[in-house]
Amino acid sequence: MIIIDGPMGSGKSTIGEIVHKKLKRTALINTDKIKWLLSDFKRGSRDDEINFRVLLQMCEAYLQQGINLIIPQGFWKERVRTFINLAKRYKAQIYIYHLDAPKLILLKRIKSREVSKDVRVPITKSRVLKNIQKWKQKKYLSGKLFETNNFSKQRTAREILEEVLNGVGTPAKGISES
Repeated sequence: MIIIDGPMGSGKSTIGEIVHKKLKRTALINTDKIKWLLSDFKRGSRDDEINFRVLLQMCEAYLQQGINLIIPQGFWKERVRTFINLAKRYKAQIYIYHLDAPKLILLKRIKSREVSKDVRVPITKSRVLKNIQKWKQKKYLSGKLFETNNFSKQRTAREILEEVLNGVGTPAKGISES
């Protein structure tokens, strides 16, 4: 199980897609796509919880079949514990990677994404700034950090693949940081 964590615009989906193309028997589960399965999804605790429960059920179903997972999503400590426990239950290794970049770069990436992709709901600058601030406050400390303004997306994906495939990285064992 590979968790790719970070704030909006850090490159989670892009890196997840690159890594996914290189691994066999691996499911890429993008929570942004899951939430839009619900026709009238509304941001808030109720629909966010529904989205998280569906994500967990999908992950568990894939793990039961021996399928590897890539989950590109901004997670808080509490949510990561759930995935660590799920990995333990299925005796799966879990690797955690954080992507980040300076605020101005994140904003620029999100703005260009709105033009180049089918964005369902426009993302306001204030929402992006709130997401970045919340991620920095609630992020967990276990895992490897990539400053995506310093590396190309191909290099970041290559380093993740090398660690996972060669067993060089340190799989997450739990979260003890506060």
